[in-house]
Amino acid sequence: MCLSNVFYIDSNGQQQEVMRDVAQMEARNNGFLLIGLLGEQKFVQGEVRTIDFVDEHSVVLGVNLAKHEQVSSASF
Repeated sequence: MCLSNVFYIDSNGQQQEVMRDVAQMEARNNGFLLIGLLGEQKFVQGEVRTIDFVDEHSVVLGVNLAKHEQVSSASF
């Protein structure tokens, strides 16, 4: 199985893991709903920075720098 891990980069450039084994990712207002292999869900505000389908199987989300949005860690 090729599931992805999702990370978040804040406005200070710090990266942290949001969720492992993400099976589905849905675009929602100002963010994404992450759905895990076992059905767990998390909503993360921000925009896609990078997606690596081959090596890392990862998605990196981050603060929308154009709008200078701040996202608290409580959103994870």
